[in-house]
Amino acid sequence: MTRSMLRVLPAALVAVLVIAPATAHAAGPIVTHENVSDFQPNQDLCGINVDVTTKGVFTDKLFLNAAGDFDHFSSTASFKTTFVADNGKAIILQSAGQFVDPGPAIDEAAGTITFSISFKGLPEKISTAHGPVLLRDAGVITFSDTFDLTTFEHISSDVVIHGPHPEADSDFALFCEVIIAALA
Repeated sequence: MTRSMLRVLPAALVAVLVIAPATAHAAGPIVTHENVSDFQPNQDLCGINVDVTTKGVFTDKLFLNAAGDFDHFSSTASFKTTFVADNGKAIILQSAGQFVDPGPAIDEAAGTITFSISFKGLPEKISTAHGPVLLRDAGVITFSDTFDLTTFEHISSDVVIHGPHPEADSDFALFCEVIIAALA
């Protein structure tokens, strides 16, 4: 998942939650569970044409407060995606863990709103189909973006890392380097 996608997630989540039914109650989370199986032929992955097969399971929990408003969100997921290049070479991307969105933090004195999302577990492991691990991020990584509360202009970004996250340490440049080397 690219950093730009990670920045969009909190805003998209808030947009979805604004239209959530106000009749919901705080008795328990709204739980959705989904098994995913997908095939996408002829996709561009770092400039290489690949066929993409994904299988996984997602369990999402949306927590609302007593008024029926968004409180927090978590998603537990495990998936495996196989990318096969036209030359027959393949890599496998695996991910397992929990995504947590605690909801926005509003600092009225500073006039800001901060969205933080955390990934706990194995956000990314890339390996060849029958060979070694090429790239592995594990542990906890939290992305925070702060915006002006009035204009919604982006003020700052912060990343807090616990555990090995070479992908994040490289500002997400290693992904394509590893993919190209393995599939070319």
